[in-house]
Amino acid sequence: MQLICPVCSADLALDTAGKNLRCEAGHSFDRAKQGYWNLLLVQSKRSKDPGDNPEMVAARTRFLDGHFYLPVVEGLCAALDTYLPHSAQIADLGCGEGYYTAALRQHRLSQGFDDQILGLDISKHAVRAAARRDKQITWCVGSSARIPLPDNSLDLALIIFSKVLSEPLERALKPGALLVIAYPTTKHLMSLRELIYDEVREKAFEPEQHLSADFKLETIVGEPFEIRLEGAEEIASLLAMTPHGQRVKEAKRAEILATQSLTTGVDIRLALFRYQPELA
Repeated sequence: MQLICPVCSADLALDTAGKNLRCEAGHSFDRAKQGYWNLLLVQSKRSKDPGDNPEMVAARTRFLDGHFYLPVVEGLCAALDTYLPHSAQIADLGCGEGYYTAALRQHRLSQGFDDQILGLDISKHAVRAAARRDKQITWCVGSSARIPLPDNSLDLALIIFSKVLSEPLERALKPGALLVIAYPTTKHLMSLRELIYDEVREKAFEPEQHLSADFKLETIVGEPFEIRLEGAEEIASLLAMTPHGQRVKEAKRAEILATQSLTTGVDIRLALFRYQPELA
């Protein structure tokens, strides 16, 4: 997949050994031993080690590899069977540890599509874990505010529980390209939230509010389903991968883990937008 330099935006070329990317201006980036590229500039970092830490990545990996959110993957794949029935240039922006990215690629391969896929995340720990899943995906540490891809190059951008930034998407997407945003409804993980908070606050996320008028809503898919967690480790993994788990008091955490069993509803929607910029 063609990447661009995060310093000057020129095309990056791979050396013959496949271990270094370099642009015409001489900016150079080495491939990590795990197989990913680090294109996150120091000035783009808001902290020394941005994004998910190793513990959060490990928890998310354990939970997602238990396939508790498999209906989300199935819904995404089914939607793309309809709305993207051809090989494509795809970027998963905020890919985390790569569960959805890798699952999507395997499904698309089974349908006969030969996609080129970028998995991008600001956390080096997440991308390091993602790189173990599928060596054919281009994995990069980088910022979704500076997508390291050429202008008008993407057929599809995925944003799964990550921040939505309209302007970078407008630069990277082709006219007519697809944008898929996965987001939780106000009922998502309600049983868990009721255990954590004395008062559950419901604040709806509306993806349209984060996008320019050039993005036209095609459809919203997704149905609520229920998951049952057995044992403290499964419950702890869910707690560690959600923002709610970062806010829970230790006494309350211990109380929740002691239950040894938790059933909660999952309510995640996929909003599909078509990028249709107005002609000047």
